[in-house]
Amino acid sequence: MHRLITARNIYHTSFHGITSVNNSIESFYLTKIQCSYCRSILLGQLNPEKNISVRHQSTRTASILKSLKKKAKHKTYRQYGELLAVGEKEMTETKVAINKLHAVHLSKLASSSISLGQLYQLTSKTIKESNISEVDTELLKTVRDKILKNNKPAAKEIILEYDDCALLYTSNKISGFEDTLKNKQYIEMIKESYYNFRRATIYDQRLQDLRYAISEGLSQEFDIEIPKANVKEELYKHNIPKSPRAVFRELFIDNNLDSYDQELMAHISTIQSHAITHPALDEMLDDSVLHNEISDIKEDHDAEENIEYVPEKNQVKSLKIKKAKETMKAKRKAMRDKRHALQELNMKHDIKELEQRGKQESLHKLLTAHLQLLCSLHMVQEARQILQYYRQKSFRGPDHPKVTDVTIYNILLHGYASMGQLENVKELLSFMTEGKVEPNEQSFAAIFECVERSELSDKVSILKFYRKLMQEKAITLNDILDRSKFLYDQREQVLKAVRRVEPGFEPQYTPPVLDYDCPLLEKLKLENVKARKGLFQSPAEGLLSVEETIQNGKEQLQIEIKGDIEVQNIIVKEDVIPESVKFCRKKLQETENEWRDVIKEAFIRNIGTLKSQSNASHSAITLYPYLKVLEVDQFVDIIMDEISKLVDGSETYSPTLKLLQREIGTQVYHRYQIEQYRRNGVLKKVEEIYEKYCQWFVQRSGTEERPYNARQAWLHLSHLHRDGASLDTVEAPWPMEMRQNIGKFLYNIIINDVKIDVNMFKSKPKQKKLPAVYKVHRPWGRLVRLELKPHPTLARLWTGAARPRLRMRAPLLPTRAPPAPWITHRAGAYLLTPTPLIRMPFNVSMQWKRLEESPPAALFPVLDSLNQLGEVPWRINQPVLDIQLKVFRSGGNKKLDIAPPASALDTSTFGAETDAAAVFKRRIAISRARAEMHSLWCDALYKLSLANHYRDCIFWLPHNMDFRGRVYACPPHVSALGADSARALLKFAKPQPLGPRGLRWLKLHAINLTGEFKRHTIQERLDHAEMIMDKILDSADRPLNGQGWWMKSEEPWQTLACCMEIANAVRSPNPEEYMCSFPVHQDGSCNGLQHYAALGGDQAGAVAVNLAPDDRPNDVYSAVAALVEEMRKRDAAAGIQPAIILENFVRRKVIKQTVMTTVYGVTKFGARLQIAKQLKDIDDFPKEHVWACSQYLTVKTFDSLREMFTSTKLIQDWFTDCAKLISGVCGESVEWVTPLGLRVVQPYYRRASPSHATCRAPLDQHQRPCTMKQRNAFPPNFIHSLDSSHMMLTGLHCQAEGLTFVSVHDCFWTHPNTVDIMNQICREEFVALHSQPILDDLSKFLTERYSYSTSEMEDQSIGAANKKRVNNMLQKVPEKGTFDLNSVLDSVYFFS
Repeated sequence: MHRLITARNIYHTSFHGITSVNNSIESFYLTKIQCSYCRSILLGQLNPEKNISVRHQSTRTASILKSLKKKAKHKTYRQYGELLAVGEKEMTETKVAINKLHAVHLSKLASSSISLGQLYQLTSKTIKESNISEVDTELLKTVRDKILKNNKPAAKEIILEYDDCALLYTSNKISGFEDTLKNKQYIEMIKESYYNFRRATIYDQRLQDLRYAISEGLSQEFDIEIPKANVKEELYKHNIPKSPRAVFRELFIDNNLDSYDQELMAHISTIQSHAITHPALDEMLDDSVLHNEISDIKEDHDAEENIEYVPEKNQVKSLKIKKAKETMKAKRKAMRDKRHALQELNMKHDIKELEQRGKQESLHKLLTAHLQLLCSLHMVQEARQILQYYRQKSFRGPDHPKVTDVTIYNILLHGYASMGQLENVKELLSFMTEGKVEPNEQSFAAIFECVERSELSDKVSILKFYRKLMQEKAITLNDILDRSKFLYDQREQVLKAVRRVEPGFEPQYTPPVLDYDCPLLEKLKLENVKARKGLFQSPAEGLLSVEETIQNGKEQLQIEIKGDIEVQNIIVKEDVIPESVKFCRKKLQETENEWRDVIKEAFIRNIGTLKSQSNASHSAITLYPYLKVLEVDQFVDIIMDEISKLVDGSETYSPTLKLLQREIGTQVYHRYQIEQYRRNGVLKKVEEIYEKYCQWFVQRSGTEERPYNARQAWLHLSHLHRDGASLDTVEAPWPMEMRQNIGKFLYNIIINDVKIDVNMFKSKPKQKKLPAVYKVHRPWGRLVRLELKPHPTLARLWTGAARPRLRMRAPLLPTRAPPAPWITHRAGAYLLTPTPLIRMPFNVSMQWKRLEESPPAALFPVLDSLNQLGEVPWRINQPVLDIQLKVFRSGGNKKLDIAPPASALDTSTFGAETDAAAVFKRRIAISRARAEMHSLWCDALYKLSLANHYRDCIFWLPHNMDFRGRVYACPPHVSALGADSARALLKFAKPQPLGPRGLRWLKLHAINLTGEFKRHTIQERLDHAEMIMDKILDSADRPLNGQGWWMKSEEPWQTLACCMEIANAVRSPNPEEYMCSFPVHQDGSCNGLQHYAALGGDQAGAVAVNLAPDDRPNDVYSAVAALVEEMRKRDAAAGIQPAIILENFVRRKVIKQTVMTTVYGVTKFGARLQIAKQLKDIDDFPKEHVWACSQYLTVKTFDSLREMFTSTKLIQDWFTDCAKLISGVCGESVEWVTPLGLRVVQPYYRRASPSHATCRAPLDQHQRPCTMKQRNAFPPNFIHSLDSSHMMLTGLHCQAEGLTFVSVHDCFWTHPNTVDIMNQICREEFVALHSQPILDDLSKFLTERYSYSTSEMEDQSIGAANKKRVNNMLQKVPEKGTFDLNSVLDSVYFFS
């Protein structure tokens, strides 16, 4: 339970039903107001905008109450709260937006049989004596006489009818809160408590226009013709009470009333599960006023409390709101700074040091990228000036970061070395000595290159001099060639120079590390050839020859160099072209040709202006060089492609202008990278190594006949061919801020110079040019997004042209040849297209640092897992594709997940309104529905067009992962991670015979896909498959015109594909020899709970999620639903209304999502929304009871889970507590190491203020972590890292056995004939994973990483208690249960 306080202006124009015409107090007489309190307020505060204090209570669960007691007592919860209404037999807790609650609602609650004002005051704690003076004794006497009559009416007859304000004072001890729910009994309690009143809650029942609020403490100035010295006397004369702010402060701050609130909260939380309703609350929620938006003003407890009067003529002065707000803002900022300063004392690292380190690292990244760019443009002298500028700047004071990264100097050294300018190299070396920067092997490689390229006559003596310097630093000649990275012909030049000093020298290159260093992969090490025998067999064996694979690889390289491809539009037929389409295509071609000329002219003009500005600029780093990296025509092509993307965008949603600018800037950077690869020899080296890799991939030869995987083979081939350019060169990416500026430059051309003739479609056109795209300010929550939209004429022209081909970017496509294997965290997936190993926000860098700090072998398991998934070749399932194309072209089918066009929208479902406002809302709703349908239709168009493009091809799907280790296919349109319709389009390219049990698994898979037999045994499913074989064959033969059995499945398209495969198999001469390429799935049974049950050794939980062997599958969702139903029956017998209403509605589907997401940290409110959505989807469920019944089911579902999974709750709580202390006390983000060695860092940090810096430090280098997100995300993220580890272990061992393995998180795919082997490996690796001391290892890592030393926890030190809590909590590992983990090996339904 928590207090919720808001603030808003109110008006006194309708006090007690008296309406003021001109908002002046002189328009009516004070004597007409019966309430003396209101009369006193009006006399003392004559202002049409005033504030009144109102308190509102709401409930939270008992578990949250415990944490609330430890929080600051002035903590304010805003935005949302839960209303509690209590009646004779029922109580309802409802979540509403409190800042939308008007006085009419408040009055209804106050006038009910028991109001919130009474409710929150009923406490079992004795109240201390208070010095608060009574508010208006005359009114109190009247109210007391009204309430304390001799007769004792029934509870439902008690209504506070008095016209004056209702002031309720209750404070004495109550024996039990349950008594308040009994008829008549609570009346005597109110009587007893009334005589000892000390606390007040003020409700005026007749203020219809009230905007209730707590006073902001603004100094109010009014005109009253009394001298200032007589203010106190006049206040006493009119009996004016203390100001609302003063009353509120004394009631709820000075006297710490929070303790009384919490006492009552504890009582209410014990009876939350009754979910009782109240008529007054139902009436209030139906009121349309509830949905009006009222902004809330933040509370400030330190505002002024005295009212200042300035005598002047009878005129009312306005409030000094601006000045008061500035004062309060300054006070709040001072309080926050003080609080943060105290928190910072406990934290591991000082925020200022963190910011300084972040500034220095960001400067190093900026200089590295910029100097690389300048050297590539042969602007070495300009690069030296920039370096000198920042060096001199660093000497001005300690606040300026110093240039201490040797990489920056090495870039310039190589720049001068390429020109043979030794004097400049010597100058740079002096700079390094002055800045205490030690040269490394790369530095001396540049020196040797420079000497070799120079025109010096005596090169040997100079080389010997530098060799002597190398020896002093323990660097050998071999180290120069072995540890340095080379481009162009640098390696050959350095080798020539070395041989001048040491004739006949041959470099000895260190072989790369290839083997694992992980206990879970001990038996897959290279020496265990027998355990890796499956690696001798190629996934592409029999599919492609070496020559075909190499040719496909060259085509893939050309696609990546070009950056995109064009695919046939599946809805455009080129055989008959209407005249209107020809006209639009002609106009579009003319317009595009005109645009190209305009864009080129504008680019040359603007870049000339930019060059002039750069020369006159005081900034060392300017934008001009970044716009010289490509030819002008290349920039024109990029801008034209961007215009096409804008026109193809959604009507209701498009990326913001900032995001568009960032993306086009990134495209320029990628084009620049490829151009650099052409020049510096990297592209040639990639072609050479990839050709040899393709030969190994198909034949599995050329690697000393050892069972290498893809990573090991690529590293081995690269080691054998070290001549030429290095493939592992570390290139500094352009800062995102610089890419943004490039995008701004290019988008200025699009917005200002690209125009279209808006009269082109008129019969007698008069040319009128307007911008082709325009800006749109679209509301986005509380913010406004700036988006770009095409002009309607351009959109019409684009649509009418019906372009026959669609353009798609290379990073969104499958590869035509085997993808490049991941060898480090920097290189993999595509050959040239940069692809991040980990999907992370661009402004977070800590995870990348951890990967760089890790030893190379630590990443090998996850890299090999991604490579294994990417090695699987695929084909398009052509029969299923043809059916989907037929359905799509015929208008789509929403039930089959084939999006219909927007023109198919049935507007009759939106009703027929006559009211003007309703008609407008209906029009908006129809417009949104059409836009959404169009977006879905376009998505289906792209996916089906791309699948149709690859229908006759073999292709591969490169993979990467998120920060937790969960894997994803890089191409989003054709992927196994798509929806049902997308998955059904895929099948393995390499078929295998069904074997003796393959057909059996196909039949089981068809039944599993329907989702109707999850509680049945394997044999029962097989028997059912045999019984409906005629329906399966009918679905395969007549998918659209037959009985349509497949359409009723949960996964209809995958079911249809399986039916077709079964039909082909049973009709073949020998089903066991039938070559099948259809993938069969095995799903985990609520995989998150499986990991929790194994972590905690929870016997009951293990049985519920099928870890323990059983004759029948245990469906945890059905088990929870059954337990909830038992509770519901007991409550229904007790007369609880929601339990009665929910009869026959407690179903598996209703609570499934909640049970599934509980393990991933869903909140009670989120679970309540999930259940409410499921109840709404039930046609015969009474919609008026959805909200109350969802509250009831949420509580019962959580209670059932807590009862079934005891250890799960303990582990979750420990995770949460650890994360809270790590982020809140230590001030650091939570990180851990997965069982496979992947370092994980949670990327949740506080928001940073806007900045216009050229290169800003990453968010995690100048902001503290967000404690709430850290604590809520740690439990689900840790479990996700475990299930990804299990998947990776299974995949690597399947690969070693020669099995085809694909994963969609906890759903494993393989050929039908290898399902049994995969199932065995899956269970063995789960047992092996959880046989590790996972929680103990986690505790050990967290303790080493975050615990405080004894010296930091001295009793006198600030925060010593919190530091001890951190140390104690990190070592407080939950105890394990008695579940025998080895029994998983015999569990048939663990994965099924």
